[in-house]
Parts: sequence; C-alpha cells; structure tokens
Amino acid sequence: MTRLPSYGPVNILVRFAIFSIIAVFVLHFISYVTHIPTQEDIKIPLVIYVVVIVAFNVAAELQIVLDNILERFLPVPKKIKLRLFLQVTVGILFLYFAHRAIMYFIDPKLGIGESRSGVIMGMITGLLFVQMVGNSLTIARFTQKWLDSQEQIAEMKREKLRMDYNSLQDQLNPHFLFNNLSVLKSLIIYDPDVAVEFTENFTDVYRYVLQSKDKRLVKLGEELDFMKAYCALHKERLGEGINVESLVPGNVFDKDIAPLTGQLLIENAIKHNIASREAPLIIKVYVEDDYLVVANSLNRREASYSTKTGLKNLVRRYEILTEREMVVQYDENRFEVKVPLL
Repeated sequence: MTRLPSYGPVNILVRFAIFSIIAVFVLHFISYVTHIPTQEDIKIPLVIYVVVIVAFNVAAELQIVLDNILERFLPVPKKIKLRLFLQVTVGILFLYFAHRAIMYFIDPKLGIGESRSGVIMGMITGLLFVQMVGNSLTIARFTQKWLDSQEQIAEMKREKLRMDYNSLQDQLNPHFLFNNLSVLKSLIIYDPDVAVEFTENFTDVYRYVLQSKDKRLVKLGEELDFMKAYCALHKERLGEGINVESLVPGNVFDKDIAPLTGQLLIENAIKHNIASREAPLIIKVYVEDDYLVVANSLNRREASYSTKTGLKNLVRRYEILTEREMVVQYDENRFEVKVPLL
C-alpha cells in the first residue's frame, strides 16, 4: 500500500523547497514572456515573491491534505469516479482562491495593464501544474494498488493451481491402494504364499507413495526405481504374462517427473489388456526427445470397465506443471503415452 505523505519537518521542508522553486520559475517565466515590469530598472518586488511562493505552497499542501482525507473515506480504488470528481472539483476551488490572492497583489504592484491576460494564463498554468503534482500522489497510489491487486490475483491463481494439483494427486493414492488390495485379496484366496511376498513388496511400494504424496515433482531415477518395484508385484502375480523392459539411460535420471506417473501408466496397461503366457503384455519404458515414453502392446480385454479417470488426472497434472503437452497415441497393436521430462 502506498503510504500517505508524512508531515515530519524534513518532508515539509522538502516539499516547500520544491514548490517554492516552481513558484519562482513560473513568476520569472511570466515576467519574461509578458515583459513586466515594463521598465528594465524595476525589479519584481519581494512581496510578490512571498505571495506567489506562499500561494503555491498552500495550494499544494491543501491538495495533499485533501488527498489524505479522501483516502481515508474513499480509498482507491473504491468509488474511484466519486473520488476523482471530489478531488478535481475541490482542487479547482483551491486553485481559484490561490489565483485570486496572487492577482490581488500582482495587479497593483506591477501595473500589468495590457499583459493582464498573459499573467492570468501563466499563473493558471503554474497552479494547474501544482495540482497535477498533488494529484500524482493519488495516481501513484492507484497504480501501486493496481499492481498489488494484480500480484494478489496471480498468487491466488498459483494457489489454486497448487490446490488443484494436490487434489488430483490425492485422487491417485486411493486408486492405487484400492487396486492393489484387490490383487492381494485374490492372492490370499488362490496363492497364500505369494500373497505374503506380495504384501512385503507392497509395503515398500506404498512407502514411496506416502513419501511422494506431498511432492509436486520427483527425480526420474527415483520414479524408475519405484516402477521397478511396482512391476515386481505384478510379475509375482502374472509371471510370464507380463514383460517390462526399461531402456532409460542414466544421464536423464536427474530430470524431474510427477510422482506416480509410471505407476499409473503401467497400471493402465495391465488393467485394459490381457496378460497371459499365451498373450504376454509387453511394456517398454524409454526416453525420446526429452519425453518419458511408456508403450505397451495392445490386446484388449473383452470387458474392461473404466472411467479413464487416472489418465485424465495425469493429463491435468501435467497441464498444471508445464506448457508441454502429454501425448497419448495408439494404433491396432500399440498404445503409447509420452510424458514431458521437466
């Protein structure tokens, strides 16, 4: 917020000096243009200097007082039209009385005669300049508040994006837990020994899920380690029905990626495709043109219910994180998702 002008001694002296210089400059400029006093050996009386300096300073200080009063009752930018109307109207009244006071002393002292109109216009111009200087405080305050409001709006947008991102990420975690508990339930019924090993691996995997829950980004190397452990869970269940091949070079491990990206894409491939010894699901993970690519063979299940929430959420997460788009493409034999590395 722009501070109101201070009435400390230093501030008053600075303003007095500035407006006094303006007043003297305007007086000499009028004298030069209108050729008054008409006789070269006659100088402008000291009383005229005093009157003009006092009038200019009083007009300026009244403008500042008016600005302070209006700022308390009609702060910018509230009711800005009324604020400007009052400030300009009252300001003009101040200038009118200041001008009348100046002319009251100048006219008899200098004998301006035919130069009267020039003197009047010169003084009006000078006083209007003083008003502009006084009103510049309002303009500066309005500009500062506008800039502050724009920053607040930008911060609100950033906060909304953070909230949207966290909301989308939170939707992944229950989804992940639900699917794996369903797998565990089946294993307990049909293969208790594998279920024990699966539970141990699941504990390690879900620890990563909890650790990454509040992170917007993780290192690609960390995500690949998680994907390896996650795929091991499904390997125990599906055996030769799934084959995951990772071909990511080590020089990109320090790139960033949204946490659980790989888990969602692998889960999506397993959920919608047949994975059996006769028709194994082949998943390849590699990097291409600064994108992490997760591609899988297509052998769709005949009945596979899906709301496609997981993939849609992932697309929205990357829309928040980057302007680079996530690419989803497929044909009769292959489904491929490209995720931008950050």
